[in-house]
Amino acid sequence: MDNSIYESMTAANQLLEKQNIISNNLANISTTGFKEKFIFAVHDKNINHNYQNTFREYYNLSSGRLNYTNRNLDLYIKDDGWLVVKDINGREGYTKNGHLNINANKKLTIQNNEVVGNNCHILVPSNSTLKILSNGVIKAIQNNNNHIIENTIGALKLVHLPINHLIHKENGLFYLKNDSKINKNNNIKHSNNIHVQYGMLEESNVNIVKNMIEMISNARQFEMQMKMISTCDQNSECANQLININN
Repeated sequence: MDNSIYESMTAANQLLEKQNIISNNLANISTTGFKEKFIFAVHDKNINHNYQNTFREYYNLSSGRLNYTNRNLDLYIKDDGWLVVKDINGREGYTKNGHLNINANKKLTIQNNEVVGNNCHILVPSNSTLKILSNGVIKAIQNNNNHIIENTIGALKLVHLPINHLIHKENGLFYLKNDSKINKNNNIKHSNNIHVQYGMLEESNVNIVKNMIEMISNARQFEMQMKMISTCDQNSECANQLININN
């Protein structure tokens, strides 16, 4: 009896975890570059050589819909390429959000995270317009007495990500897992094979219908587990009453 209650409680907790993930997916429907997350059960042996279900996270890294903005600092990172930023702790994070801005310190940022350059520090000159080429090279264009001056001020660091070594944090960025063997600094090298396109953004790839259906299904399964626990509890109470009567 106790084992049945334990199994139902375990299943109910796992369903709650799934619901939290689905809720987060749905909350980020309009978040630029967001990648939906799922968990799935794996039937593994534990240290006692007994089989148990463990849940692992995985991410849908397929492309989202393109939103054409015609803004020169909005970038679509093509195919499986990613932009690199530096978070508040100075660690490299990876994002598909190509909505770039220039902060008060004349640096390019994404959601207040500094954009990392390809072996360079990107500093935007005053009174200039930026043009970002398909290979990530950044040009600063200035009008000096009706003379157009164009200078290269750096280039974006663009990377391929090893899908099996990623973890997604609450700040919206992807990171390499701590156990990753990519390199000693846990950073990824720039790739010359990645290209960008300005004037457009990649939207969230969350499938609304699929997530809603799964949320309803999980809610029904959770209700069934709660009924199972209630039934086991009632049966246990009846059994105790019968024992007391017989005594």
